Amino acid sequence: MFSPRNLLITATTLILSLTLAAQDLKMIQTEVTKNISLPVPATFIPMDAQDIRNKFISYREPLAGFTTEDRFVDLVVNVSKTPWSNQDIELLKEFNENNIRNLFDEVNFILNEVREINGRDYAVFEFTSTVKGDPNSLRNQASVNDYRMVLYAVEDFNVYVFTFYCPTRIKDKWQATAKEIMANIRFK
Repeated sequence: MFSPRNLLITATTLILSLTLAAQDLKMIQTEVTKNISLPVPATFIPMDAQDIRNKFISYREPLAGFTTEDRFVDLVVNVSKTPWSNQDIELLKEFNENNIRNLFDEVNFILNEVREINGRDYAVFEFTSTVKGDPNSLRNQASVNDYRMVLYAVEDFNVYVFTFYCPTRIKDKWQATAKEIMANIRFK
């Protein structure tokens, strides 16, 4: 029989085990294009066509998409042609900061900066966000709370967007993994 003390010890052990499991996740350096690679957790699977249709309202499919089996955590790489050049990273950061603020009802930035990673400048955004539910909707009554880490890079007038996403309720389990992935993006 569990006493309150034993229950607390068991719960604490479980939480620590889950945290350590996320930190010790095996990563596989994965080629996204012939010029870009990044580490992907070994437990992630490539998104299939149905995953992409369900998650992206866009005519352009991402370059790569990976997800957990339960579809709660995603890693996505997108690209778009752009007039931005490599020297425009500060302006690109400001532009995308405004876009992020406009996409969500609430945004709390953890990181919002230009950072050099492996010799390349990135606009780096790490944040939690809320999209409020609509009480008049049959489908979307509850608020949606997310954690995201998003990096933007410019290469030959293309903007590459690297996004790690999960619900805020599991942020603590995945935040270190998101940072590890983003710190190890490689352009040739």
